[in-house]
Amino acid sequence: MKKSVVLVMFFALLLGVVGGPAFGAGSVMEKDTVIIGTSGSYPPFEFHDKTGALVGFDIDLANEVVARLGKKAEWVDMAFDGVIPSLLTGKIDMIAACLSITEERSKKVAFSTPYMVSLSAFVLNKDSGEMATLEDLKGKTVAVQLGTTQDVYISEVEGVTVKQFPKLNDAVREVTLKRADASLMDETVAETYINSEEFKGQLKKSFTVELKGAKQALAVSQNDPAFLEAVNKIVVQLQEEGFISELHKKWNTKKE
Repeated sequence: MKKSVVLVMFFALLLGVVGGPAFGAGSVMEKDTVIIGTSGSYPPFEFHDKTGALVGFDIDLANEVVARLGKKAEWVDMAFDGVIPSLLTGKIDMIAACLSITEERSKKVAFSTPYMVSLSAFVLNKDSGEMATLEDLKGKTVAVQLGTTQDVYISEVEGVTVKQFPKLNDAVREVTLKRADASLMDETVAETYINSEEFKGQLKKSFTVELKGAKQALAVSQNDPAFLEAVNKIVVQLQEEGFISELHKKWNTKKE
């Protein structure tokens, strides 16, 4: 009788090991809700519509990824330079903020399969003279969103004064108020701001530049490989099914 009990317990434990969850302790895969961090001033990727709702390309993409995982999405809007620290401290589970893949960021977070490649563009006040090269920016002031690849890029250009803002809206507003000569952002975002209700008729697009880290992706913790693998599988599925292409059409963004 004792042998039978021992055998039953042994096989129960074996099944628990073999057939149980393959996730590490604390994996997001064990949660019902995925907390997603973004910075809602980067249209058309993430922004607030007239009702105050958080909308955009990244919002739709991450919501679909989370839904296919069978989980609920909870969004946290914050300053862009806070998204990576929030992921590292466990305040959020995923970043969906048009985050560019860079070598420095890859040391801290795990990037998903990229969903887009983009150029960056300088935006000027409509009354400004033309600027066609970086040489034209020497002695000028450029306003950028703090912590972005554009911030890193322009901060390394000699002869340019850089103004950094937590929200891109404030950087763009500096240009309209003529307190900055230009602002630098993703080209699609630049076009969105130029045609937006708030800034229409006040801005114009100047020249574009290709930055290192021009590929955008979702980001998760490096300590959760099971979650990263699941997210990657879904991103690839969405690409193959044409879902991401449809998002590019919906939000008028650039397709990889």
